[in-house]
Amino acid sequence: MGALTQQLLTEIETAPEPVQREVLDFVLFVKARHADEASGAGGPSRISRSPGVCGGDACIGKTRIAVWMLEQARRLGVNDADLLEDYPGLTAAELAAAWDHVSRHPDEVERAIRENNEA
Repeated sequence: MGALTQQLLTEIETAPEPVQREVLDFVLFVKARHADEASGAGGPSRISRSPGVCGGDACIGKTRIAVWMLEQARRLGVNDADLLEDYPGLTAAELAAAWDHVSRHPDEVERAIRENNEA
């Protein structure tokens, strides 16, 4: 590990937890953006993160519809058809991407739901 990387790691580890979360959100945002560019996706990603938007949580595309909100609704018994009706701009493909994200990042989604419920 290089000296600069070690210095950054030390700074992040000693920062308050909210700052650590923002740094992680930013790193994940940059990583996702880089992956989209490398794949030649061209269009907007179905799931995105933007620092300062919904706390940096995963959202549908460029919206403020957080994946964790959709998952929480599903847990409360709201079905896909009702979600699509409740969110007119949401497509079935975006909803499928949200469910895929939930299955691939369960800890992240649980954390977001818990933090929202505690707020």
